[in-house]
Amino acid sequence: MKNQQPPCTTATNHRKALTLKKDQRLGGKRMVDQVFRTGRRRTHHPIMACCQRRVDNGLTRIAISVSKKCGSAIERNAIRRRIREAHRLMQHELPPGMDVLLVVRPHRRLAVIQYQEIVRCLLR
Repeated sequence: MKNQQPPCTTATNHRKALTLKKDQRLGGKRMVDQVFRTGRRRTHHPIMACCQRRVDNGLTRIAISVSKKCGSAIERNAIRRRIREAHRLMQHELPPGMDVLLVVRPHRRLAVIQYQEIVRCLLR
C-alpha cells in the first residue's frame, strides 16, 4: 500500500460544490461582447446588468466584470467572490435560458446579502 494518496478532504469537496460550473459561466470574449452590445441593460448602483435570452432553456450563465477603479486586485476579487456567492444563493430564482453580464462600478464594499438584493432587483 505504498504511494497511496489520502482521500480528498471535505474542504476541497466543499469548495468544488460552491464553484460555478462551466455551463453556468458566460465565457469567451465573443459571447460577452454580444451580450454587452445586444442585451437589455438595467442599472442599480453599483451594478449594471446586461441580460439576453438564449434559444435554449439551459442554466442561466453569468459573467462578472469589475472596474479597476474599484481598487486593488484583492478588493476586486473579493467583490467578484461576493457577487458569485449572491448568484449561487439565488440561482433557483433566476429564469432559465439567460446570459447575464454584471458590470461593477466603483463603490464601497458591500456584504453578500446586499449584493444579493441588488442582483435580485436587476434580474426581475
